[in-house]
Amino acid sequence: MKWTPQMVVITGTVAYVIVSVFVVLGAVDPMNTFVYEWLQPLPDRVFAYVTELGSAQAIVALSILGLLFWYWRGDRIEAWRLTLVGIGTLLFTQVLKLVYGIDRPLIDASLDATTYSFPSGHASGSLALYGLTAYVLYRKKQSRVVIFILLCLVLAVSLSRVILNVHYFSDVLGGWLVALTMIALSEWIIRRRTV
Repeated sequence: MKWTPQMVVITGTVAYVIVSVFVVLGAVDPMNTFVYEWLQPLPDRVFAYVTELGSAQAIVALSILGLLFWYWRGDRIEAWRLTLVGIGTLLFTQVLKLVYGIDRPLIDASLDATTYSFPSGHASGSLALYGLTAYVLYRKKQSRVVIFILLCLVLAVSLSRVILNVHYFSDVLGGWLVALTMIALSEWIIRRRTV
């Protein structure tokens, strides 16, 4: 079966709803504890720097740089898509945080961790920006090394939130599903406009 953007939007939305129900019911606690303990040997000092690559300021700034880069390459669609998906995902994630109102494991302003916990803005923002860039480069048959680095960056930024104990792993999952759905929605819209 070949996945279409529509199928990813529907699947991502349903998966997000299921994860959010489990989060609200507190049924994700064993998974969150397991992942947190599994990641604890990793050096949190290093990840305190890595996590900054997923901050709202970094995502907005890099989205604008991406806009300029794709314009320079002559691809106006990807220029605007990167910016709208990157910044739009961050804003939508903040709205969802207010809807759920779930407290963090640890409040730390120095780690950009002062809002509610679910879903993770760093996870959604990093996947929206770096993940979408990796997807576009893959479709354009660009450097596999760069694509791999971008995907590793998504993983490192997202998991840094758990390592630093400012998010639960379920928050990260929620963030990934939000971003995945937004990326797929953008692909769906582009394909409909270009067909």
